[in-house]
Amino acid sequence: MSGFQKWALSATVLTGFLMLSVAQPAQASDEMYQQFGGKTGITTMIDKFVGYVAADPRINGYFAHANIPHLKYELVQQVCYATGGPCTYTGKDMTAAHEGMGITDAAFNALDEDLDKAMDDQNVPIGAQNYLTAILAPMEQQVVTKH
Repeated sequence: MSGFQKWALSATVLTGFLMLSVAQPAQASDEMYQQFGGKTGITTMIDKFVGYVAADPRINGYFAHANIPHLKYELVQQVCYATGGPCTYTGKDMTAAHEGMGITDAAFNALDEDLDKAMDDQNVPIGAQNYLTAILAPMEQQVVTKH
């Protein structure tokens, strides 16, 4: 499956990782959480993801002034919660978190590619990747403000 096809299938995985504001899905279960490796696996995946973003010249400028340790913490909480884990996300909603950032479709897609790579590196099963993406996909319209 090509990167574009994977993105089309999953639509907007990364959207939620820029400040998720979503109720935990009813289908979330310990099994889904475990497919991401529990909190340890999620933490490792987020560390890889943030490293890819930092090295990605297409988007790293958006994070130049970010508090990276806090960002990592919030992202771990978001993924943990969304996959049925014992975490709670209490950060900003998507619109507030991205206000004034001027995020483009291209930047959003680049972020998605970096997340996909981190999930692949962590050996997250494709079904679990698609599950998380389906939860996060509706948030793209709250993140992308510059077309």
